[in-house]
Amino acid sequence: MVCSRETFRPCPAAGVRWLDWESDSDLARALWSSGGSAYSDEGWEALWREARAEGYRYCAVIEEDRIVSRAAVWRYSDEAWEAAAVYTAPPFRQKGHARSVVSFVTAHSLDAGRVATCHTSVDNPAMIRTAESVGFCRVGTINLEPADPA
Repeated sequence: MVCSRETFRPCPAAGVRWLDWESDSDLARALWSSGGSAYSDEGWEALWREARAEGYRYCAVIEEDRIVSRAAVWRYSDEAWEAAAVYTAPPFRQKGHARSVVSFVTAHSLDAGRVATCHTSVDNPAMIRTAESVGFCRVGTINLEPADPA
């Protein structure tokens, strides 16, 4: 999916802010660990360091000292940046948080003069609706199924 200045429909990003790699590490670790992944201190530091080295920058909505929704801008090329790693904790879904964080990273990409992209699975209707709600348009699909040998 692609979003341009012409198609972008920003939404209020009240409460969305960039995460700081050092001071917000504990908040991020708590969110990542809530999915069942327990990280040692060394494992967490390596994961966090790798994300930064690969060009990810995360933003989040934080309520009551916890991340309730997050997204990343993945700066994977000089021309295009992706809205990636979108997640909202189950008790906070359907309240517009995902739309806010996606809008936030998309605005950042467009303001930097990059093409804003977003990839998701065709069987993820919630993310498709979220992306389309801020102006992403479908540009094609990739079939990950093996080709029929017949």
